[in-house]
Amino acid sequence: MIQETRLAHLYTRAFELNSPTVEELAVGLESSTTTVYEDVKHLVEIGLLERVTETQPHRYQASRVDLAVQADGEMFHITPTLLVALAARESNENINLYLDRHGVSGLATAIEYARAYTQATMNARIMAREQEIPVLETETIFQELQEIILDAEPDIPTSLDLDELDAAVDDRLDE
Repeated sequence: MIQETRLAHLYTRAFELNSPTVEELAVGLESSTTTVYEDVKHLVEIGLLERVTETQPHRYQASRVDLAVQADGEMFHITPTLLVALAARESNENINLYLDRHGVSGLATAIEYARAYTQATMNARIMAREQEIPVLETETIFQELQEIILDAEPDIPTSLDLDELDAAVDDRLDE
């Protein structure tokens, strides 16, 4: 799943669409419908998707996953947020570059820091110092991951009111 972006993308679509059919999942994908059916079957078998209807067409829901994995001597968690970020790799150059430089475990670590950043309990300098990476790179990945975290974890407590901030920016632009 982690190595196969196609599966991560399919999981993400199921997560975002909330109980789609295979046909709904296939819309806009480059894979054939047959491949999507096979991938959905595989994701059901490994427990990442679950069939939520008994009648045809079947609907599927993304399972909440939180697995601890050890790789290269480091422990990290595979979460829906990580899977969404992995799927974003194809369309997001910053996430793709971060993955190339730091791997999946590095991205998982960045998500933990970015979650704290989203909750206003962390800043880029702390992660940069602790992970020994440039502050600019940290700030960039925080910006990319913050949007993913807010979408994938809507219940996360934040001290930021993004709508209020957007309105304030719009007001300043109108001046």
